[in-house]
Amino acid sequence: MQPNFERKLLVYGLFIATLAGLTFAVSQILLENGDRVLAQTQQNQTSIPHDAKWHESHQVIIFQNPNDSITYTGLVTFNLSKPADVIAFENITGKETTNATKKIWEVGDKKFVPNTLLKNVTEGSVSFNGSGVLAHSTLSNVYTGTYTLNETASNNTSSNP
Repeated sequence: MQPNFERKLLVYGLFIATLAGLTFAVSQILLENGDRVLAQTQQNQTSIPHDAKWHESHQVIIFQNPNDSITYTGLVTFNLSKPADVIAFENITGKETTNATKKIWEVGDKKFVPNTLLKNVTEGSVSFNGSGVLAHSTLSNVYTGTYTLNETASNNTSSNP
């Protein structure tokens, strides 16, 4: 009886691993073909130092990290332990900026234009569109947050020429 149980456990484990792999592969294929992929993420997170040039003393909670050539559209619902701004940002690496009044964040060899969606908030929901979205505090104090991210990712091959 014991070998039969182990065999069933192995079969179920392989089934789950295969299903997870197929789900990832299908989402990557859809993105490569320019289609949209819908995702939901729920997470608890502690803020980290912002990695943008001249923002190193600031703290951020990154709701959605940027990925090359992908634009995210969605809704983030959040609860933060300290007030912060919620900011969507767009990757403009390799593009000429014609508007000299736009702020630009430099992170390594990439450039992003931030778009402040909400200022000095601790909770709420906001729609966003961009390469990523985060909570940003100009203070160096660490804070925590929980969030739910409902988003659609679409391939944007024109964003990085």
